[in-house]
Amino acid sequence: MPFCKHVIMSSTAKLATALAALVLAATAVAGCTVATAPQTADPTPKPTVSATPTPTYLTELPEWARENSRWLIYPDGFECYGTEGCANDYRAFFGEPGPVLPEGVEYYEPARHDCVVVQPASVDCTAG
Repeated sequence: MPFCKHVIMSSTAKLATALAALVLAATAVAGCTVATAPQTADPTPKPTVSATPTPTYLTELPEWARENSRWLIYPDGFECYGTEGCANDYRAFFGEPGPVLPEGVEYYEPARHDCVVVQPASVDCTAG
């Protein structure tokens, strides 16, 4: 009888191990299928993000900048005489101007500003 008892115990242990492995495998497969199942659409709309941010422009100069007589918006590629750059260059300090200029800001005009406020690199202000 001891031999039969050993065979029954051995096959019971093998059967229990096989069942445990089967349950573990089934649980793992179920977990994978749940994780990869298609998700239902969320009924709550998400806000869309604009690809290009809306630019913000100065509507008035900072207090320290108001003390200067005027700020100029020079044309692209404009160069002034000397190494200091152009006087009161709006773009250099504040960036691109908006559609409405703050008080004290104006576009560069050669007839009004050359040799008065600024010396362009191509103009000799000593002649004349």
